[in-house]
Amino acid sequence: MSTLDARWWREDLGTEGDWERAGGWQRFVLAEVLMAYRARTGDTRWDTRIHAALRNHSRLALNDDALWAVIASVDGWQMESDPALLDYAARTFASLVRTYWDDTCGGGMWWNPRRTYKNAITNELLLTAATRLYGATGQEEYRAWALRTWGWLGASGMIGEDGLVNDGLVIDARTGICRNNGQPRWTYNQGVLLSGLSDLTEITGAPIYRARAVATARSALATLTHPNGTLREPVEQIGADGLAFKGIFAFHLAYLMDALPEGSDKEALREAARRNAQAIWRTSSQGEGPIDSDWTGAKGQYGAAAQMSGAAMLLAAGR
Repeated sequence: MSTLDARWWREDLGTEGDWERAGGWQRFVLAEVLMAYRARTGDTRWDTRIHAALRNHSRLALNDDALWAVIASVDGWQMESDPALLDYAARTFASLVRTYWDDTCGGGMWWNPRRTYKNAITNELLLTAATRLYGATGQEEYRAWALRTWGWLGASGMIGEDGLVNDGLVIDARTGICRNNGQPRWTYNQGVLLSGLSDLTEITGAPIYRARAVATARSALATLTHPNGTLREPVEQIGADGLAFKGIFAFHLAYLMDALPEGSDKEALREAARRNAQAIWRTSSQGEGPIDSDWTGAKGQYGAAAQMSGAAMLLAAGR
């Protein structure tokens, strides 16, 4: 965390500062991991960073961008008790579902304002935003949206028999029929689902949702890996967005693990998380150096999002 702050936080970016070269949506993922670190350790050194990030809504162009901000704002409200954060989350959620959920493909929220793509991450984030808002407010509309979103997502064709989720749907221009587009199964597509499904079990009392989350997590940790067992993306070139993907998986993995009782499932997830954490610790010189985007240390690709990703897995390994 000290390396993240020293190398990539810039006071001259925006009114209160920002992380250098991190995407607008990534600042909310960075804030989430800092909040998780704070909750785990009691270390409040970076509270000003969290405060600034949660209120910086610049460079949010797509619907999934806005939903990252919604979820982080609810979690920030839990930390800071600032009603403005919860108000922002509720207003943004209401605007998104009113404007961008429709009957194309039988339901689901559009990824972009131009309505050209329905994909997994936007609707996974919608599920998780709904469960977080329900937990914060107890309002039945959020519970209904969570169940509605999962009902559509689970039947959309984006989830394979192994429980892994691919990127999105292709819509046949002639027939309007939607089907899996065969695009990559990114680690973050698996990760965000873990929180939403775990929350659904909390909300409904039905264990099937959390069991589905465990199956997805175990499949991802067994499938989307290098031969040494460390997580990887399904393609070599992941771009700037991809630097955050494994950290998102790790953050939501930790969230799921916190809800699990001790037993074989939790132990399997813990063992996999620790295998990844050991690789991160080794390739970052025991935390003294920056964390590579590839946890084998093969790429030498660094940045705020890559640093956050490694830190998130270290936190998950402590569950």
